[in-house]
Amino acid sequence: HYFIQSNLREMILLLPLVSLLISPSLTVDRKNFKRCDQSGFCKRLRGLEKDNSPYYTTPPTQINSSSITFDIRHETKPDLLTATIRVLKDHTVRISAQEKDPIHPRYSPVDSFGEAPLVDGSCDLSHSTDSSTLTFPPNKIVINHNPLRVDVFSKEGLVASLNARGLFHIEAQKLKPSMFAQGIQKLSDLGSSVIDVGSRLLSTINIGSDPSKPEPPKDPAEESEDGGEEGVEEEDDIGGISDEDILMMEWEEDFKSHHDSNPRGPRAISLDVSFTGFDKVYGLPEHADTFPLKSTKDTDPYRLYNLDVFEYELHNPMALYGSIPYMYALSPLQSVGMMWLNAAETWVDISFSSDKSLVGRVLSSLISSDEVSRVDTHWMSESGVLDLFLFLGPAPRDVTRQYSHVFGPSLLPPLFSIAYHQCRWNYNDQQDVLTVDENFDKHDIPVDVIWLDIEHTNGKRYFTWDSNKFPDSHGMISALSKKGRNMVTIIDPHIKVDSGWNLYKEARDHGQCSIFVKNKDSKNYEGHCWPGTSSWVDYTSPCAREWWAQQFPYDKYTGSTPNLFTWNDMNEPSVFNGPEVTMHKDALHAEGWEHRDVHNMFGFYMHSASRDGQVLRSGGQARPFVLSRAFFVGSHRVGPIWTGDNHASWEHLRMSLPMLLSLNIAGYPFVGADTGGFFGNPEPELLVRWYQSAIFTPFFRAHAHIDTRRREPWLFGEENTKLIRSAIVMRYQILPYLYTQFYHASVDNTLIIRPLWFDAPSDTSLYSNEHEFMLGDAL
Repeated sequence: HYFIQSNLREMILLLPLVSLLISPSLTVDRKNFKRCDQSGFCKRLRGLEKDNSPYYTTPPTQINSSSITFDIRHETKPDLLTATIRVLKDHTVRISAQEKDPIHPRYSPVDSFGEAPLVDGSCDLSHSTDSSTLTFPPNKIVINHNPLRVDVFSKEGLVASLNARGLFHIEAQKLKPSMFAQGIQKLSDLGSSVIDVGSRLLSTINIGSDPSKPEPPKDPAEESEDGGEEGVEEEDDIGGISDEDILMMEWEEDFKSHHDSNPRGPRAISLDVSFTGFDKVYGLPEHADTFPLKSTKDTDPYRLYNLDVFEYELHNPMALYGSIPYMYALSPLQSVGMMWLNAAETWVDISFSSDKSLVGRVLSSLISSDEVSRVDTHWMSESGVLDLFLFLGPAPRDVTRQYSHVFGPSLLPPLFSIAYHQCRWNYNDQQDVLTVDENFDKHDIPVDVIWLDIEHTNGKRYFTWDSNKFPDSHGMISALSKKGRNMVTIIDPHIKVDSGWNLYKEARDHGQCSIFVKNKDSKNYEGHCWPGTSSWVDYTSPCAREWWAQQFPYDKYTGSTPNLFTWNDMNEPSVFNGPEVTMHKDALHAEGWEHRDVHNMFGFYMHSASRDGQVLRSGGQARPFVLSRAFFVGSHRVGPIWTGDNHASWEHLRMSLPMLLSLNIAGYPFVGADTGGFFGNPEPELLVRWYQSAIFTPFFRAHAHIDTRRREPWLFGEENTKLIRSAIVMRYQILPYLYTQFYHASVDNTLIIRPLWFDAPSDTSLYSNEHEFMLGDAL
């Protein structure tokens, strides 16, 4: 790569090194977003008593050559849980747990999988009074029965312990206290003369049911908030309702002016995972924070809850646009990845220690050294099943490969999509687009894609064009395509409520399924976004996703061509008048799931449906390209994402690199940040430096807010134009090499941009480096 290196040295010499400047005071309004102490379940779970687990296991109920299933009981409560530990292909472990007979099913984001995880099938199992052991050389898992603890060993010794600090907890589902009162009143109305508080009669509100024969869990779609939630709670009775159970914070919550009815009550899950022998962990995107994760001892936990955060802060654990609940632990001899597969709101606490005494009595016998580094983590989710995966490496490349076996490799994108993209909110009209296109030729700057934001539509009605500004969209796109260029238009998930618009009417009146998300009263959910009053497509529904995909063919999307591609924004989802600028948690989706259960999957499903639409329109003959802002586990198989609404500051340029590294280490290779910063007006030197950095990131797009000054590459004087041109040209010079990296990622999800330690894990001096990286293995 001599030619590349020579040009790079030339660029560096043309500008002096820059000192970091203080960023402008533009920042997020934090009052719009919850802290842990304002989130009922986070506050409860963060307050659990440590180092005294009340849970214990019973003898295994099912054993085979790759898994073990056992019941879990509580010392003082009647809750009965069930757990399964499976050994999967290629040194991977899956551990899951939930109630044995839940009143309502718990949500599991199964569409995150690339394919069904394959079991190993060659484990040795042994048992004693105190423990059960699964051995799959060179690894083994020891299940300690009382108190419950799961220890995971590699060739190097103990690497992870689950529930070592006693923070495992699953809030067993119960009937709402008001429903017990309703049941008592019903009995009274029927003239019942005896109410046996100690009996199991009121374990269901169905008066005629047989308490000795529990009913199976009901389909949530058949349940209504005022019709009585039906289910079984064999071990509870009226007298057993504690004061804690009827605290309003556990059942219903208010945040600012918004009320969450939470009709199915508290059902959060919690687990502590200690990584022994490690002092660095990475991952948990998306956060605008350092690449190595930090202690949350004196801050909120890291939050994973997809949100539209306007002008987000740096060095903050608050949630952003996407969520991948994945953590990567690194030491010279061992790497371990862990996925906490849960789509609900999640918080993660982290602390670090090197004092053996702090490990506690449960682990001290397993560690020979007087001092051992350890990372303690605490995972808390509002609902869903407990389902985690451990990838046991031992090398970084092994962990990446193991991840791909479960969640699939990255997509292989079309070549144009890894070239240079020019975007702005908004190019004013058709003539503006063609003038920008001509100026790229005039200044001899290569570009492959020009983008249009929301102003190109007819009143924010997506799949339409403003006929005054873009009278001949087909001709405009064709003019670009004659030069080998493409166009991208924005398509958001909110649909303008307009009975005169065919697309809205078609969705509202669809006969095969419900296209829109419902509110808690089972009416179409409505809120405010760019078009005004809007409804949101329920992308969790396969039927709704199929309907969405059918909007992309050329006969439906008038004025589109094969060279028009898609940008999905605002798909966290962003609801301007909703709690935390998003959808109400008690909104209802297909199959009766509450929004709280599926929230972090919403953007993934929209992204997937748009991808399917592009595949449909080409008859499967052309590779799709869809950019998304929101994402979850599995989104890497669909298309690229970007880091959202950053700012034109040196700090945001600096932060873009650790954010992109975190995404790559968490299995998402096709990522980028808005070159130049979305908000604000970059000084020329900052803009040049940003281009010179961004050309080495997988997704390379310049973008700017509608209120910023125009900043096309030729608008900053001849010398800066030359420097920006040189940087963009270099991007095109390395495209063959970069495309080869994308090919490798499509095979086994190999990282495209890599921390320096990825290929040199024994060099601990590299562990905190977050501003240098490898592009592939040779640059």
